[in-house]
Amino acid sequence: MIRSLLYAVLFASLCPLLVAQQPSQAASTSATAQPDQTARQAAEAPPPSAVSERTQSLKSARTIYIDSQTDFLTVSTLERSLMMQKDWDKLGLNIVGNACGADLELQVNRVVFTHIHTYVLTDKASSIVLASGRVRALDGVVASGPMAEQIVKILAAARLPGGSTSSDPGF
Repeated sequence: MIRSLLYAVLFASLCPLLVAQQPSQAASTSATAQPDQTARQAAEAPPPSAVSERTQSLKSARTIYIDSQTDFLTVSTLERSLMMQKDWDKLGLNIVGNACGADLELQVNRVVFTHIHTYVLTDKASSIVLASGRVRALDGVVASGPMAEQIVKILAAARLPGGSTSSDPGF
């Protein structure tokens, strides 16, 4: 909780600095290039949207690391539930026990004094949050089934050719 608050404060403080530097860099490159050449370059390379970035991160991932921050839902319980899903084998993802070698990280937690179990799926390389959700269940064993179903549905929407049947991709 404190770590994510620190990340948010750090991001909020650095974001204006990054935005302030972009116009000066664009001005320095446009001064050296011809006007019609910069217009042609802008037309050829449209900026990628946030949704396509998340989808690309989900498609290119090969490994996933599960980090449980609660004793009520263990890593092995969620691993078992994920592997029991019918589309898991089609996804082509491997669950690893080391966070260093993983492409995706799945953080699982339980809100204190409630029966709400939450998850956040992030890209390890860019720290982009790809998906998040919650499941209300009495304990972690019961919560692992619906949670695994939601996670596989999100991954299948991005990775499988047909995607999922629902209109909500989970982003």
